[in-house]
Amino acid sequence: MKRLIYLLFFATITMTSCIDAGLDDLPIYDEAEITDFDLEHRYVTTNANGVERMTVVTLNADVEISEETNTVTVTASIPAPTTQFTQDERRKITLESITAYAKVSPAAKMEPIDGAPVLGKPGDFSVERSYRVTAADGKTSKVWTIKINPLPVINNYEGSYTSAGRFVHPNGPRDFEGDKYLSSVDATTISTTHSDLGAHGYKINVTVNSDNTVVVTQFNGDGTEIGEMVPGEENSYNPSSKTFTLNYRYSGGGGYRVISETLKLK
Repeated sequence: MKRLIYLLFFATITMTSCIDAGLDDLPIYDEAEITDFDLEHRYVTTNANGVERMTVVTLNADVEISEETNTVTVTASIPAPTTQFTQDERRKITLESITAYAKVSPAAKMEPIDGAPVLGKPGDFSVERSYRVTAADGKTSKVWTIKINPLPVINNYEGSYTSAGRFVHPNGPRDFEGDKYLSSVDATTISTTHSDLGAHGYKINVTVNSDNTVVVTQFNGDGTEIGEMVPGEENSYNPSSKTFTLNYRYSGGGGYRVISETLKLK
């Protein structure tokens, strides 16, 4: 019996010694850095059986981290629409209610201060926010400022359109058709490829006026503004059919290149 007790006592001492020896080798980190920052939009979808579930879309983010000023600056863009992530849902994304995540130094802790939102839950990031990151040593800490730049505008005209038109060149006319995506520039302006010259870098901006007439501005492959709208011809937007009627032209060798084009939302 005594032999058994001695053996158990020796085994316990040996195991304790092994554990203590390992603990001395563990590093104690004193870094209190933010190494990355992400934003996501959460919304509820309903499947064919009527079952609701939470859907998450991660925003594209360009993150700049300054360890000199302890500042994280985020410039985010909204992913393109899909069958599930619709254009209407894209327009609902706002910095006033968005979920943020951060990566920090190993074993560090991050806590909101001065009324900043809790990370991992929807919160207001429309203004600069402050967080304290405390290193694993429990002593080193830094206060970081999070600045998220305004999200890009998604106006009422952005989306996928069917294009059909005619390009009248001094050497002869040609018809063109295809799909185009109209991207928002601001609340009333969209941008897309020019006629069938998209492969050459040509583009147009279309601004919708309050009376649904539109202004077409053309740019060549170098980004230089060119041309004009065809005098006397219709340039308008029909909100009922969601269709743009465009007539524009630009000059070149031998005379004008005249384009008539309709863009209808798909």
